[in-house]
Amino acid sequence: MRRFAPAVALSAVLAAVAAGCGGSSPEEKLAGSVCSDVADWKSEVQKASDDVKTQLQSPQAGTLGAINTDVKSAVDATQQLATDLKATKAPDTEAGTQAKQQIDSLASQLNTTVTKAKQTVNSVPQGAGLVETAQKLAPLASDLSSLLASASSTLSSIQAGASEIKDGFEKADSCKQF
Repeated sequence: MRRFAPAVALSAVLAAVAAGCGGSSPEEKLAGSVCSDVADWKSEVQKASDDVKTQLQSPQAGTLGAINTDVKSAVDATQQLATDLKATKAPDTEAGTQAKQQIDSLASQLNTTVTKAKQTVNSVPQGAGLVETAQKLAPLASDLSSLLASASSTLSSIQAGASEIKDGFEKADSCKQF
């Protein structure tokens, strides 16, 4: 039994050291979650926006259906981001609370834009032509651009906050792109 005591003690020490290393802090988990969600949304909205521009530059049969599908895709992605951000858990600290308030504010902006986008899409008359559809849907482009700017601004503001939150954003792999 005494022969194994040093090995057992060494194993216990190594396990304790390993448990303290490599784990993500609550701030890093928050940052990783938010950055990942925003990156997925940004990618989806950018793709939909590019597809709509392409459709409008070279209209053909099915253009209206394709535009509606792309707009719906951007709206769905925006709605999903708002849901994901609202569900994000922040560290139980003052800095975490402040970050969560900013995240929730962005989620509210997203929900407001989703509501407006749905109203805009529904305002396009059934059987509308390409020109009328484009005119009705054009305001959505600026709304989505504003949301992209708001998302970037919110991330920058959160990162500029308390040092532990800033460290979380610097360490989270999904935040490197921002």
